[in-house]
Amino acid sequence: MADSNLKRPAHLREILDKVGPRHEPEVEDAERSLKEVRGAVPTPMLDVMFRNGKARSFGYAFLKEVEFDPGDTLTLKFVGGEEIIIEGRGLARLRQSVRLHRADEIRESSESELALQVEGVSQVESIYITEGD
Repeated sequence: MADSNLKRPAHLREILDKVGPRHEPEVEDAERSLKEVRGAVPTPMLDVMFRNGKARSFGYAFLKEVEFDPGDTLTLKFVGGEEIIIEGRGLARLRQSVRLHRADEIRESSESELALQVEGVSQVESIYITEGD
């Protein structure tokens, strides 16, 4: 049955008439993918999420160096002397997104996630934070 044939209360018609037209699914998918490929719109802070639920946020503006050891250790060095040491598997992709300020968070994997060993996915086994000056 077409929408125009339905009898709706006046207040409901007013609400529905205010809603703008929806795009085709292909257009909505394209808009979503543009957000994923965002250019120079950096994430202001990097969240570090620990397995126990603890979280800390660090300003990307203070990130001065990203060091990657192919043995899968990633070290983030900040202006104040803080260092975040990340150990895991497949961290090259994570390094790239941190380097471009596109990672929203770095999260320690749960025990069950570590057991899966999914190919091509970064798995963070442990995170250590050393305080600066």
